[in-house]
Amino acid sequence: MFGDTAMRREVLSRMRDTGIGVYDVEIIRLARDTAAADYERLFEAAAALGAERIKVVGIDSDEGLITDKFAQVCRLAAPYGLTIDIEFVSFLGVRSLEAALRVVRSAAQPNGKLLVDALHLSRSGGAPEEVAALNGGDMGYIQLCDALAVAPTDDQEKMAEARSLRLAPGDGVLPLTALLRAVPAHFPISLEVPMAGGLLPAERARRAIEGLKMVMAGANE
Repeated sequence: MFGDTAMRREVLSRMRDTGIGVYDVEIIRLARDTAAADYERLFEAAAALGAERIKVVGIDSDEGLITDKFAQVCRLAAPYGLTIDIEFVSFLGVRSLEAALRVVRSAAQPNGKLLVDALHLSRSGGAPEEVAALNGGDMGYIQLCDALAVAPTDDQEKMAEARSLRLAPGDGVLPLTALLRAVPAHFPISLEVPMAGGLLPAERARRAIEGLKMVMAGANE
């Protein structure tokens, strides 16, 4: 996808034919050895696809370091018209809403925002009330999925759940209705639902979208 390749041309052609666009691109892992300049070709490719945002995660637990790396990435991505969203991940260095919010506010970049994933919000001990308190400020968008009531007990189990054991919205116990009610109207929503079970992509998409529609209907009641 980097440069004028056959793959990029095919993707752009399919986007034109289907009317499906690209909203976000991932992922940049912020760590001690991260160099923002290494990702400039990612920014160029994202802009060529019409993407609006790029997701990052903080691997290192040093908030000062992550804040500095986040600010560097934001500054380099700005000329491409891209927003950079840091996602807190319950088994990585930046693992709570509070920590990610401190990074965003300390970096103080106009294109630096916070991404809230429903699974990581729950598994880090957070709640929709904390999201509601932000009233959309400092946040770029939210990601929805669902999960079982029994939470993983260690980082390896949390990683396995996040990467392959999520449920479609409405199939678990996460407070998705409350989370939707916690964000302003017309707020961007993404689905991130990696599932086990060998379902075909079309079936995974169908289940995720039907679940989202059901949860959204409940939030509007």
